[in-house]
Amino acid sequence: MHLRSALGISPDEEIDPTRPITVGPHEFGVEAANEARRILDGGEFSDEVSLQPHSFGRPTYWAVDHSVEGSGEIFGFPTEDGDIWPTALEVGIIRALAATAPEHHQAILTGSHCVSIGPARALAAFLRVVLVVEVPLVGASLLAGLPRQANIAPRLESDMSQVVLDCLENSFKTSPLKFRFLELYRMMEARFLADVKSKLFAQFDGKPSTALADAVEALKSEMNQIAGLAADHPQPFEACWTTLAAIKNSNRFVAALFRTIDKKGHNGGGKSKAGAALIYQIRCAIVHAGEKDMIFEQYPDGEEALEAIISDVERAALLLVGIELT
Repeated sequence: MHLRSALGISPDEEIDPTRPITVGPHEFGVEAANEARRILDGGEFSDEVSLQPHSFGRPTYWAVDHSVEGSGEIFGFPTEDGDIWPTALEVGIIRALAATAPEHHQAILTGSHCVSIGPARALAAFLRVVLVVEVPLVGASLLAGLPRQANIAPRLESDMSQVVLDCLENSFKTSPLKFRFLELYRMMEARFLADVKSKLFAQFDGKPSTALADAVEALKSEMNQIAGLAADHPQPFEACWTTLAAIKNSNRFVAALFRTIDKKGHNGGGKSKAGAALIYQIRCAIVHAGEKDMIFEQYPDGEEALEAIISDVERAALLLVGIELT
């Protein structure tokens, strides 16, 4: 354990847990001082630490809980950073310093690396996500916001394909907001196809004709596909409905969305299905799908509607691949 070396204190020197602590060029709060004192007094800490070169745009901390492989932390900060750090980030740095040899301390303290603490199998899939996150050019982002807890389902290892990861990465780099929305929608679209394929393979050996017929039928209607996924993961789609319903009396674009899904018979089946229908209809309006569909550019308040819903759409897209943010 190399924490004393990192803190520059002698073997017989005590840490005052009621006062801030100096860690390299930084001053950390009393929570970090308490963690340092706990570890130096013999408290347990993980010795599974991984460093990966990476440039963060802002202080970042994630507590990660994998439903099968265990839990851990992923964090980092910009090399030149004047922001106030989250307490959890300071505490995580103390743990990382305690678990790594002195030759790695500089990398941890300069902000030139992404630091992971915990079982690699628990963190690997979500780490791929963390490494593509940026402050988006437009709109809010849950992933680029305040420190959060990420609950990871085992399916993330397979569902976070390179296509899905590319869509997520593009969502931070694209503008205007309608194109960011489309990148998040493309993440859902990839899940549609993966869901159809998974059900086809699961049923094929027992009932090949039925399995093929079901797959063909599923591919006929993208609206039915998104509604099926919403039925399995209702909460974020209900949130989409709630967010838009709150502004439909003051936003012409949203009012038109509700009229459209009513006309098409998609407003039944509960808020989650209706929320899925609203997301699908926004996509159609943006890409001008259908000769008589809405056209996004004809509504000057469409951008306002997207700003209201974009975080809900991001949450839904992430949940569909196995990431629940809490």
